[in-house]
Order: sequence, then C-alpha cells, then structure tokens
Amino acid sequence: MDSNKVTAYLSNLDKYVPSDKKVVLKNALTKASPESEDNLAQVKLVDPIVVLICSIFLGAFGVDRFLLGDVGMGVCKLLFGWLTLYIWPFVDIFMAYKKAKEKNLQSILMLLN
Repeated sequence: MDSNKVTAYLSNLDKYVPSDKKVVLKNALTKASPESEDNLAQVKLVDPIVVLICSIFLGAFGVDRFLLGDVGMGVCKLLFGWLTLYIWPFVDIFMAYKKAKEKNLQSILMLLN
C-alpha cells in the first residue's frame, strides 16, 4: 500500500484504534498485500464511544462485553456481576473504551496477516 493510502486510512481510524499502537498499524499497512488492501473495507469496527455508553448504562447486564464479542464474559457478567456487589461492572466501565480500541486493532491486524 502506498504512503498516501496509509495516511488516509490511519486518519480515518483515529477514534477506532489506540494512538500508541498506530506505528504497528502503519507498518502492517505498508507491508499489506493488494488482496488484503481490498478487504480492509470489510472489517467490522466497534465504536468505542458506543461501547462506553453501553457499559455505563447496560454494563450490569454484560451488553458491553457482547458488543466486543466476548459472549462468555458477557454471560458471566450478567449472571455473576451482582456477586461482586456490582464492582465488576463498575470497573468494566473504565476498561470498556480501551478494550474496544484494542479489539479493533486486532481485527485489522488479523486481516492484514
């Protein structure tokens, strides 16, 4: 992928990937094959803001984990979050935004490899 396309793609991903991992993503994009370049539009990215809002309002039901694709943890949070006196859902509020960005980065890197 040429440098203009890499720069444009990275600027579109500002809110979806962690800013400290952009160097890794940039290196992976520059080494990407033309076939994987075409598949980049098909990557399903999760909006971190949506995950954060769901974690705040519906986190006790595990909705934030379901959005991230962690179905098992979502079910556990739904069934056993009350056992921790809702400390687990409360702590997950602070972790949800970062988890969404990391999940997006992993999805893109898996497609490129």
